[in-house]
Amino acid sequence: MRYILLNVLLFLSFLAKAQELEFSGKLDGLQENTKVILTDLRSLKSNSTEKRFHDTAVVSDGMFKFKAKLPGAGLYLLRVALIGQNPEHRKFYLDGGKVQLDGQRGALNKAILTSDAPYMRDYIRFTEVMDAPEVFARKKALTDTSMMKMAETGSYDGFFNTPGLMDKLMKVEKEARDKSTEIAAKWIADHPGSDINAYVIQTYLGNDMDDKAVKQAILKLSPGARRSVPGKILLNIQK
Repeated sequence: MRYILLNVLLFLSFLAKAQELEFSGKLDGLQENTKVILTDLRSLKSNSTEKRFHDTAVVSDGMFKFKAKLPGAGLYLLRVALIGQNPEHRKFYLDGGKVQLDGQRGALNKAILTSDAPYMRDYIRFTEVMDAPEVFARKKALTDTSMMKMAETGSYDGFFNTPGLMDKLMKVEKEARDKSTEIAAKWIADHPGSDINAYVIQTYLGNDMDDKAVKQAILKLSPGARRSVPGKILLNIQK
């Protein structure tokens, strides 16, 4: 009995600590008065009155640090600077543990992310695989071109009046969507026990919830994936 009780207490202690996050970053060129904000992007209930996580880091010598207890594993948004101050943002899947970011101000999306936490190692690996195919670079280039054409005219006319641009953008959008689905499905199959799988399924396989393989993947979610916000949403859908 004592052995069982000890294991239960250890397990509960692990769960309590699992949400404790130490997120530190170094961005060369980061000014002392710059706001660095971490925000919860949870969406369990659209009409939920539950207060979302929102924290502002202390900035010193080009470095920032968050030390907080997260309300749940899931997507979070890191924002650097306010509107009018060259703002940047980047989404992360966060759970707990120690996470480090190293890069330059103005190039947040290229900053290097490191962590010893298993979920974060998987997130980094998955993100690298997801970003590798050249179709995503083509999509970004065409999107940037579309934005530039609209900026030139101050309206959508610049986009619509550019011959072939819409067709090209629609084609690359479909290619990118298909490639994302392919990569996500392969990740789930190759890493059935990963704690980020609920996030992967919800983000990239949301249109295939009735697919047998996706249903099986949801049933096989790890304890970490199940207690994440995406995991709770997926399990609720399967009820």
